Amino acid sequence: MPSESTKHDDSDSAEQHIFELGLFLLTAARGCVDEPHMYGPLRLVDAVSRLTDIYSKTDKLKKDDFMLRAKEQIDKNKYKVMDSEKEFVAFIDKMIVEFTDELKKRYGQASSSA
Repeated sequence: MPSESTKHDDSDSAEQHIFELGLFLLTAARGCVDEPHMYGPLRLVDAVSRLTDIYSKTDKLKKDDFMLRAKEQIDKNKYKVMDSEKEFVAFIDKMIVEFTDELKKRYGQASSSA
């Protein structure tokens, strides 16, 4: 049993969140071995949502409005996979375009969508 000096009471810390995200990704990887094929993409999309939760766990990161909006979109749409694989894949494709456009903005290139 950990001593009081090594015991972590801050279960809501950014470090704890990163550990839990790592555990989630490892169990997701293992699940991909035996689960239906669309669970892998769902888990990866969910991981992006979970990653953005780090902003709420620390003040060491500059707020990223794009990532926070992406989290909202992901949380709203990730379960489309249960109703329509086609709609879920279209959602992922849309998110990739948005992330690509954001990447270009951040590095000073013009947007690819018009």
